[in-house]
This record gives sequence, structure tokens and C-alpha cells, in this order.
Amino acid sequence: MAAELGSERFSKDGAPVAEVALEELARTADGLPLRDFLAIAEAWRIARALRDHRGNRSAAARALGIGRRTLYTKMEKLGLVPTWTLGGAPRPLNGSGGS
Repeated sequence: MAAELGSERFSKDGAPVAEVALEELARTADGLPLRDFLAIAEAWRIARALRDHRGNRSAAARALGIGRRTLYTKMEKLGLVPTWTLGGAPRPLNGSGGS
């Protein structure tokens, strides 16, 4: 299931991982293998730390007690992407459109 977490959203209603209550997750995850449940719980905790630290990955890693590189690796493995990368290429600041 870890490979199936293609984004920071996994619930049927599309709620972000960090907003899903862990107790609710535990109740609805009865049929999941332990590995999949742990991947979801880890994704939830990482997303929560990122939200709590306003996307600052260094601060989130410190709060989680892991190194920054470890956080990046876990985010990639779990399919967690920063929300600022979901919108595509950034627009030019001067509004010229680059042409």
C-alpha cells in the first residue's frame, strides 16, 4: 500500500493525511496488513509535522527526531509532495510570461 499513496491524500473523501484522525484511521484499517497501516500512520505523522512547521522540512525533521535527508527519503517513498509543487511551474514575478 505504501506505493499506492501517490499523493498526500489517501482517504475516499480526499481529506489530506494530516487532517484524518488517527483513531478513525485505526478503526477503519482493520483489514490492512501491518506494513500498510504503518505506512499510513507514518505518512500522517510526517504530513502533520510539515503542516505544524508551515512546510519547513528542516524544522519538521527536527520535530520528528530524524535527519532532513531521511525525511526527504520518507516523503518520496510515501508519495508525500509539498503542496507548492502541485500547481506546476512557478509564474514569473515580473508578469512578463517569459516571452
